[in-house]
Amino acid sequence: MKIQGSHPLYRLTSLNDTKTDQRTNQKSTVQQESVHLSGEAQWMQEIKAAIEDIPEVRTDEVARARQDIASGELGSEEDFENAVNALMHEI
Repeated sequence: MKIQGSHPLYRLTSLNDTKTDQRTNQKSTVQQESVHLSGEAQWMQEIKAAIEDIPEVRTDEVARARQDIASGELGSEEDFENAVNALMHEI
């Protein structure tokens, strides 16, 4: 944008020489801008959305499971298979 005249607010000339005079309150056209994201940026947005959908870790359950493993109450072959099946069901 080029500024012409004695005061920059009185007359403005755009790059395509469209003149506007702010003293006369002429209506100006507003150009809409658009943004196009690259494939990588779109992929990053999808990953961010997927991460936000992951539920928070329930630290109380993790502590209880660790206690059960340490005491021998959890960790049998059957427990392992049940955990794998539950995980596969979630995926």
